[in-house]
Amino acid sequence: MNYLKRVLFLLPIMFLTLACEEDVDDLVDDDDDNSVNIVEMTIGNSGASAYFVSETNGDEDVTTLNEDNSTWGLTVGTRYELTVTGASSHPFALRDSENNILLSMNSVEGSFEGDSDVDFQNDGTSFSFTLTQTLADELDNYVCTLHLGMTGNITVN
Repeated sequence: MNYLKRVLFLLPIMFLTLACEEDVDDLVDDDDDNSVNIVEMTIGNSGASAYFVSETNGDEDVTTLNEDNSTWGLTVGTRYELTVTGASSHPFALRDSENNILLSMNSVEGSFEGDSDVDFQNDGTSFSFTLTQTLADELDNYVCTLHLGMTGNITVN
């Protein structure tokens, strides 16, 4: 009889322990689907003839460093935070294959600047956005809006 009392006493405790363990596992999820890969890039310029990437921080090899007007390989779902040195003289923009502005540092409003998923931010020297599939489908190149020779291609991985 004592054995049966112990089992009946411990059974609800064991049940609650197992139920709580599942709840904790749900809260502590190692596969955090809400995490965003962030890549920071510093963009310099060679006078009015070219942009170049002088530094990158993050999990992507976007382009060759210090190469004028290099091709960039960007990834859907990544948030890119660009610091553009000399931005007041060389405002940065992203364009489509017909050279329509998608995102821009200057007064030209790009067609994706109001897209909440892209979450475009621009403070005059930094330029950040999340590459959504919709933006990636349009994206073709980057450019200085004052010096059109400062341009490079963008591919999407």
